[in-house]
Amino acid sequence: MKKFDLWIGGINLFNCLLFIASWFAIFGADFTTKMAMFYYLFAWCGAILNTIAVVQAHNLKISMVGPILGVIGNMLYGFTVVLALPAVIINIISAFFIFMQHDNKKKKE
Repeated sequence: MKKFDLWIGGINLFNCLLFIASWFAIFGADFTTKMAMFYYLFAWCGAILNTIAVVQAHNLKISMVGPILGVIGNMLYGFTVVLALPAVIINIISAFFIFMQHDNKKKKE
């Protein structure tokens, strides 16, 4: 799960960069339908991957805070570009929680 966590956290941070870059594309009047679909594709792929991470975290009985925040952050952007700033903030917090996540290793008695 640890390698998967690193990928999910990295994808969340990469999506933050994409979401910020989308502002410059929108305000630069270069925002076309193809560009919009590109940004939305990454947002929804991030939401799907974070959903898979939620299920895996539940099965491994580890913290689900990071993946849940990742789902929320990517879906905010996936619904509308207007929510890009909250999506960026939530994805950064999500990546932090995902990177800090570790397996619960209880001693067997």
